[in-house]
Amino acid sequence: MVFTDAPQQRRLEYGFVGVDRLGRQYRQPPYPHIEPAFQRTRPGYLEAMRTGALPR
Repeated sequence: MVFTDAPQQRRLEYGFVGVDRLGRQYRQPPYPHIEPAFQRTRPGYLEAMRTGALPR
């Protein structure tokens, strides 16, 4: 399992342009890490789900 519960995780993954609740202005580019890894491993994961090969 790979995840993050960091408050900034969405901004890092998808980027953010605009003003936040504190009035700070951002032009932060995305730094994707979770989504590319998920897309790369998705076929194997789905096959494991289909065949029941995932650990319990």
